[in-house]
Amino acid sequence: MKRIDQQILAINKNICSNIETQSVLGRGLASQNILAQLRNFVEHIALKEFANGNDIENSYENIQDSLIFIKSRGELKFLNRFHKLLQITASHFTLDEENSERLMLKYFEYLIRIKNHLKSKFQIDVLQNLSDFPLNQDPALAEYYEKISLCLNQEPSRRQKLKYDDRYYIQKIKPFFVDLEIFYEVTFTRAIDKASKFDRTIAFTKLELLHNYAVKLSISKTNIEILDKEMPVQIIDNWEVSIRPCELNNFANILGVQSKLGGGNSEYHELMNFIKSTKNDLVDLITLPDIYFKRIKQFIFDRSKIQHIFKILELCRDLNRNNAPGSNIIIYLLYKLNNKIIKWQRNNEQCVKLSNLYLYYGCIPFDQMPFNSSLINHNPKLSHLFDCIGIKDRQHELFARHIRNNTEIK
Repeated sequence: MKRIDQQILAINKNICSNIETQSVLGRGLASQNILAQLRNFVEHIALKEFANGNDIENSYENIQDSLIFIKSRGELKFLNRFHKLLQITASHFTLDEENSERLMLKYFEYLIRIKNHLKSKFQIDVLQNLSDFPLNQDPALAEYYEKISLCLNQEPSRRQKLKYDDRYYIQKIKPFFVDLEIFYEVTFTRAIDKASKFDRTIAFTKLELLHNYAVKLSISKTNIEILDKEMPVQIIDNWEVSIRPCELNNFANILGVQSKLGGGNSEYHELMNFIKSTKNDLVDLITLPDIYFKRIKQFIFDRSKIQHIFKILELCRDLNRNNAPGSNIIIYLLYKLNNKIIKWQRNNEQCVKLSNLYLYYGCIPFDQMPFNSSLINHNPKLSHLFDCIGIKDRQHELFARHIRNNTEIK
């Protein structure tokens, strides 16, 4: 057996032992121990992917190269995201039992993906007792989700097709689990600037959707029986990324680029297909190492022969690499690309303190302290900030945020 395989199985043994303890005690102490092991677990799996299944030395340099590698591969996006989350929790904070248990529930989806991925690609059986981990799910809710899972596993032809022609914003994606299979409850609204919370619709799917860009959805309808009553359920059968052209144009205006990008050109379609197929958003794309970024740029150019959007992305890439004033705002807006949020920040005059970007001076606090400040008329979710902005040297902001929240709430 390869040495890297032995290391993966050794870590797996410790995790399984703590899952067994958790299932018996029903307490968060074992979750603390599991979280402490998970970062090593993910890094060893990344090493194996980087070595294409061969043996490899467990060195710091190889681990860093492997983490860059999984970031560039769409099918390994879940590993990259999981590692980023673990860096935030396992590396920098000692969590109490209650919060450790909540985190384990959040990470349950990633553990299922790791288990399935290693089994299908490398024939390595890990997390053998994952089903024993206590999810503490309401029995009534479990029955509801189980019936929905049966609908999601049936042939789409057995459901009634609905007409959904607009673009939509994903407001919330909630995973749920039935027999270690992952499903999602998706809340969405029409992608318009004046949508309210009363316009929200809920549907269910087996597909992994991106939440931060406008999408188009293919939806069907069926019924389930709950408490002797028929209940209609909407199912998302397919989806595609469909960023609104006005969002790209207004974002370009902040950079000083007067563009009239439309949704009909080939570069736009190729880029939308790339985002969907790789699950890499535009911030992931512009933060890739040069070799991967140039490869993707050339791949899309070979099919479209135009590079209007990529010129905008390269401006963002330069701002971010130089850590220029305004780069945190640009990164967040590129991650979110919501027209209403963009227009709130956009000014008709340049801001000299933000690299002469067309932004209001009121954006400066967020640019300097994104984890403890807000944009104009918009409070970013902490999870979204973790997705797109690094926390290195920003622990003081998280501490200040924690104090502020405790002051306001408690």
